[in-house]
Amino acid sequence: MNHIKNIDLLLLTETWSNKDFSIPGFKTFVSDTATPNKNRACRLSGGIALLIKNKFQNYVSIVKKSKNFIWCKISKQILNVDQNLFLCGTYIPPEKSTYFDNEIFDELENDIIHFESKGNIMILDFNGRTSTLDDFVSKDGTNYINDLSNESIQSKYRHNFDNTTNNHGLQLINLCNNNDLRFVNGRTKGRSTFHGNNSTSTVDYIICSQELLQNVNNFVVKPPTYLSDYSQIIAWVDINENLHKNETNSPKPEQTPLHKLPLQFDWSENSKINFRQTLKSTDIQRKLDNFIQSTFTDDEKGVNDCATEFQSILTDAAKKSLKIRKKKTRRKIHNPTNKKWFERNVDSRDMNYVNSQTKNIGIQQTQL
Repeated sequence: MNHIKNIDLLLLTETWSNKDFSIPGFKTFVSDTATPNKNRACRLSGGIALLIKNKFQNYVSIVKKSKNFIWCKISKQILNVDQNLFLCGTYIPPEKSTYFDNEIFDELENDIIHFESKGNIMILDFNGRTSTLDDFVSKDGTNYINDLSNESIQSKYRHNFDNTTNNHGLQLINLCNNNDLRFVNGRTKGRSTFHGNNSTSTVDYIICSQELLQNVNNFVVKPPTYLSDYSQIIAWVDINENLHKNETNSPKPEQTPLHKLPLQFDWSENSKINFRQTLKSTDIQRKLDNFIQSTFTDDEKGVNDCATEFQSILTDAAKKSLKIRKKKTRRKIHNPTNKKWFERNVDSRDMNYVNSQTKNIGIQQTQL
């Protein structure tokens, strides 16, 4: 409790539990846990818990939960920004672990694409080693990033005490380059986040949208404690100081439904012809005629209803003419530096606020 009493929003990873638990002063959400690919009788793994200070719970809502991710939406009402913030806590097992899923980075990128169209993005914890590789793409031959004043923590180049990379780290760099995300770690100092018996490394990060980076005032990697061989990482983000002067005027919690990402279809040589023929079919033409003759209001609800109905028609045609994309094996990036980089051999530690004994609990947290 002493370690988290001043934190407004806290993410715990590798809790090894999917059970609800209670901590005074916080509203708690838990994710599913991971199961191994082969031995289903093996212990639970992963597990993510999101803790929100009670005074902020009306402004935070869960939008997606799975065994690897827990996404929440933080209302722009409490942030000094124009958009909502979509915060994600992740659990990505080591590449050689039986719990690792080859599709995990593809799923994460699909989620990022989906949620960044609705607001800013911030993601925590990756189990990757990135050295000091650039997290942005040069423009016109120069290294480019916004707001490089002396007061900004947005240094062009990242610092990192860990000079090693692995496949997870390279995937994370690609994720940043493809989606205009930036590391918060290393903009001032690049301290290690994992402290093993024989070595230290930087494997846990906070990354966020470039537009949000200027609202991150500070970033700290806490010293290791007896609670874990991972360090707490903390970021401070601007909030609206006038919002909570009158707590009695707090709005009701937002009832945001969980989002299901749209289907993806394989596009082959004959797909164009098949899709056009299906659009010309009697059933689809009837639906299009009904859509054209429908009347929608000119407010936000009317626009949403119109878009949803038209999307439904196109999706129906796609299901009838195209092959739904199934899981594919992610191409591994072969890197000569990808060597076994740590050994874990730690004793179980009793965590009073978790319902069972756990070890290697990585505490990742961000303070609003």
